[in-house]
Amino acid sequence: MKCPFCNVDMVHGYLNCGAVIWADRKHKISLLPDRTEQYALNLRSPLLSPNAIEGDCCPQCKRIIMDVSQYPNRLSPADSPRNQI
Repeated sequence: MKCPFCNVDMVHGYLNCGAVIWADRKHKISLLPDRTEQYALNLRSPLLSPNAIEGDCCPQCKRIIMDVSQYPNRLSPADSPRNQI
């Protein structure tokens, strides 16, 4: 896959992690989302092995692209900042 930012070949791999949340706000203590929070990815800590989220990383600009559509989320296209312009 080519990086959409700098057109360099990306390296395919995995984000190996425990609990993780990508949210519309910074979490200081807990990774639990509140009732109104928007999040695109919310994974709890696994019991035995880490979560492995497939993606591609650019060796040039260090950006990572992941398809997280199969994971729990609370983010709709209408909520995107790009759609609120």
